[in-house]
Parts: sequence; C-alpha cells; structure tokens
Amino acid sequence: MTAFFKRHSTFVLLLLLVTLLALAWVYPSEGLFLGITFLLFSFLAASLAVLDKHKQAYRQGRITRGAFIRNAVLEITGTWLVMLAAGLLGRSAAGAVTQGIGGELLRVSVGIGIGLLVGMGVGVAGKKTLRRLNFYPGRRAESSAVSN
Repeated sequence: MTAFFKRHSTFVLLLLLVTLLALAWVYPSEGLFLGITFLLFSFLAASLAVLDKHKQAYRQGRITRGAFIRNAVLEITGTWLVMLAAGLLGRSAAGAVTQGIGGELLRVSVGIGIGLLVGMGVGVAGKKTLRRLNFYPGRRAESSAVSN
C-alpha cells in the first residue's frame, strides 16, 4: 500500500480533488463536509510521508527511538499548524483583496490566486522552520565540519 501511494500519490490526490469538486458541484449543501474531508485526507497523506521518512532514518541508525518519536510528532504537529495558518491567512488576504471587486468571475479568480500565493508563502516559511526543529546527529556534524 505504501509503495503504491508513494508512486501514485500526486495522481490519487488530484483525482480525489476533482471528484470532491464534482460532488460539491452536484451536492452544494455538502460542500463544506467534502472540503474538510479532502483536507483531512491530505493531512493523513502528509503524516504518512513524514512517518515513513523518519522511520527510514531510525532503521538506518541515524537517530534514536526518542528522536524518531520527537521528530515525527513535531513535524506532524507543525504540518497541521502550517496548514491551519495557510488556510486562515489565505482566506483573510483573499477577502481583503477582493472586497472592492464587482465582477463575480474576477473576484473568484483573484481570490483563488491570492489565497494560493499566501498559502504557498506560509507553507515555504513553515517548511524552513520545521527543518530547523528536526535533529539528525550526522547532519549537524556535517554542517559544523563544513563551516570550520
């Protein structure tokens, strides 16, 4: 299952997104539920990828069991917080920018664009922050040897 998901994760997530959008179009009253379902599925996929990454480092002996648990919990919690911040900031920015736009199609297009840009910016900043929190002894030793 994990090998299949690794190989086809982008396709599966895009197919799920298209399916959820089609269902939200057919059943508009269920749109919020479907959106939350997609976000939870995306979070689950990201969490599984994080666990797999840290599990490989643990099995190779680069980190201890405690470091494995700490790194996995910090990165999964951080991913959740980054997703939450990206959604809230993207929605707020899109609302502020599109407030004065009269045309519906233009308002939706600009809102989606602004929301995506702000969300990606928050994601990049969060990724850099989360990288600093993880502890890999070999990586720290290499980086200090390079700086000397």
